[in-house]
Amino acid sequence: MTPLFILGQLWGLCAMALIVISFQCKKPARLCVVQVCACLFFVLHYLFLGLNGDAAAYAGMTQNAVGLLFRGVLALSEKKKSLLSPLVLAGLCAVSAVVAVLTYPGRLIALLPTVANFACIGCMWTKNSNTIRITQLAIISPFWITYNIFTLSVAGILTECFNLVSIGVYYVRVWREKRRA
Repeated sequence: MTPLFILGQLWGLCAMALIVISFQCKKPARLCVVQVCACLFFVLHYLFLGLNGDAAAYAGMTQNAVGLLFRGVLALSEKKKSLLSPLVLAGLCAVSAVVAVLTYPGRLIALLPTVANFACIGCMWTKNSNTIRITQLAIISPFWITYNIFTLSVAGILTECFNLVSIGVYYVRVWREKRRA
């Protein structure tokens, strides 16, 4: 293990901690700020994994940078509703696609973060919590976990496992509440 790899993993663990903390935020603005910080730390995480020699890690880095932009647009859309136009959605997806092309190292695994990001942008755009959860379960987390295994992102794997368990607990809780009623 090189110092770059270790430093990358540490940035990732900080990002993971922020993701866990973000689920406890009651105010949407605070949640957005914490998640933006987590995205920034994940950018650093994948940057250091890339600097360690895995060019596919740059795909995760750039898609997390797009995630920063996307969360910023969502936060600003609370006050400026025109940002919720289909044109802005298409623009964000276009940015995601362009950075995917620019960072493509020739390995198909590097495309998984882009597909996951398209799904994330699309489901979050709906602002429908059930759509977001189902998309997270079916596409986002499985794609990121697979990618993270190949790029040796320990924090990425743990974060997505946490997301899956959290959503699973939610659905079990809802199912139990319906059974009781």
